[in-house]
Amino acid sequence: MARKYLKSQTFRSLKAVSLLAAIALASCASSLKAPSSAPNLGSQPEQAANPNAPAAKEVAPRPQLIKSAEISLQVKSIEESTKAVSGIVKQQQGDILELNDFRSGNSGTAQSVFLKLRVPQERLDAVVEAIAQLGIVKGRSLKAEDVSNQLVDLQARLKNLRQTEVQLQGILQQTGSVGDVLKVTQELSRVREGIEQIDAQFTNLKNQVAYSTIQVSLSSEIATIPPQSDLGTQLQNTWNSATNSLTVVSVGLLKLSIWLLVYCPYWLGPLAIFLFLRRRRRQLIIQAPKPGSNASSEVSSD
Repeated sequence: MARKYLKSQTFRSLKAVSLLAAIALASCASSLKAPSSAPNLGSQPEQAANPNAPAAKEVAPRPQLIKSAEISLQVKSIEESTKAVSGIVKQQQGDILELNDFRSGNSGTAQSVFLKLRVPQERLDAVVEAIAQLGIVKGRSLKAEDVSNQLVDLQARLKNLRQTEVQLQGILQQTGSVGDVLKVTQELSRVREGIEQIDAQFTNLKNQVAYSTIQVSLSSEIATIPPQSDLGTQLQNTWNSATNSLTVVSVGLLKLSIWLLVYCPYWLGPLAIFLFLRRRRRQLIIQAPKPGSNASSEVSSD
């Protein structure tokens, strides 16, 4: 009786391992190559009922595109144009993903605002045309990427992995040994992890297809001639400049005095020597006899 039980357990274990290996090979093959698209099953009953009827034309599936657009405008008012773009996006059920304000208080520099928008794909053209009416279009571009094959591949891999998950769950209910249960559990965990990853990629691609992005750049004209201020403002600016200059010069002289005071041992000594030598030279010049005075004295003595 015990031998019969052991044989039964061994047979179940071998069966589980073989099924597990077959499922692993099938999942690997499905991940490497996606199956071809399924035929149109809707027209089969009609053709079976009426064999002489002409075959219905298969409608080609619509390509799945990821679209993005860029537009650059020169506008009169950055503030009003930004509010207008925000209103257009809300009206078309979109969102503002990013807003960068590069404006400054100086009228002589470039004033610009950058916005990144997300709108439903079917309303992309309408939003771009509405934004183009806000100013002078300096540049416009539209990009599209076909991801139909990627979506079909991910969908097929996801379907195969879910079938493998169901098979592994069935094997898990049949096996009785602890080793087989652990092997099946590990394989089931790996399959479920693959399902989550592929499902996340599939959902991300579908969202990119459903919603398009628009990059909008708004810039204003640079004021080449600054506005002329009145006489009172000019006098006030001149007074402020003069007082600031006086303060700067006074502080500079005070700093120079401090430096001279600190370094007085280095310049007082040479100055004193120079003054002493200069005074000594003057004394020698005064005490020296003049040439004319000697000649006159000699003549008088004769």
